[in-house]
Amino acid sequence: MTNFEIFLSGKMVNLVVVTRELAENSLWYTWFNDEATTAGMQKHYFPNTRELQSHYFETELKSNPTKIQLGIVTTESKSLIGMISLAQIDHLNQKCEIGGLIGDKDFRKMDYWIEANQILINHAFETLNMNRIYGGSITRAVEQFYVRVLGFESEGTSKSDVFRNGKFVDTYRFAKIRIQRPS
Repeated sequence: MTNFEIFLSGKMVNLVVVTRELAENSLWYTWFNDEATTAGMQKHYFPNTRELQSHYFETELKSNPTKIQLGIVTTESKSLIGMISLAQIDHLNQKCEIGGLIGDKDFRKMDYWIEANQILINHAFETLNMNRIYGGSITRAVEQFYVRVLGFESEGTSKSDVFRNGKFVDTYRFAKIRIQRPS
């Protein structure tokens, strides 16, 4: 599948509209069946299929005003390599949650992930008028990436928050507040 509708563009990656066709015809669903890919996520509890991915599109993405999910496509190879999203979009309190993954193992380069996040963070602040973007992970390294590379602040640890691999594990919270421009 190489016919993607670009929503936000970058130098190395474009963020593309997730369509029913993408959900049904890409290998996106397989990323959640890979234990290594989902090691730092709250995924891999149940197997995923094309049918389930299509159902997810219909029930969670299509016409959902509180979530923007976009595919990450390289500008060079035009390959779908990952997904990134803003969820729990709350216009009253001007906040949302960021998340995603690079699912294609051949494209797990930090540059792609950094640019995809920067593009979406900019969209959240500048277009959606969000004041706060937050996230969390069961892996300290993910939290540290957002803090050290993308300018988020650590907000703390939720102890024994999630059941993963036979035990309860901590989740690490992080957030970024929009820098207010002088009037």
